[in-house]
Amino acid sequence: MKIQITPIRKIDDAMMVWHEGVNDVDLVMDPRPPYGLKFRPGTIKDIYAFDILSQTKPAQLQEMINGWYNLLAPGGTLYVVENDFEYIARALVGGELSIEEFNQDFIQKSYLTRELIVNILQSAGFPEGSQRLWSHDGIKFKVAMHQLIISGTKQK
Repeated sequence: MKIQITPIRKIDDAMMVWHEGVNDVDLVMDPRPPYGLKFRPGTIKDIYAFDILSQTKPAQLQEMINGWYNLLAPGGTLYVVENDFEYIARALVGGELSIEEFNQDFIQKSYLTRELIVNILQSAGFPEGSQRLWSHDGIKFKVAMHQLIISGTKQK
């Protein structure tokens, strides 16, 4: 089984999970602590998490990723798609992004960098060699230029 955590994007043959029954949501379930996803451990092939980490309190990030790691089957992959705070900050300082645009589009509970996401994945059990930073051309779903795509694969 594949699941995607978003109410907006659609991954082919993935079940859409979100904390509200909007759009094409297949299963209403809050993926964030303290609720978490309620699937049998080791049964999910792939998890696609779109913009959920940034909407989670910093103190809960590791707990959430640990929970997702436990749900993955051996060889399963977690795909994390998040706003790249370093990219956004450079755009703000460089004048490509106004403070109004920043306040409208990028208000978050957690601001994430590539290094922070990688560290959280490693702490959850994804070894260094199992992680991949994707280019926007190499990914099979649509993302914005200001977004990071990082995956980790659970070892067999």
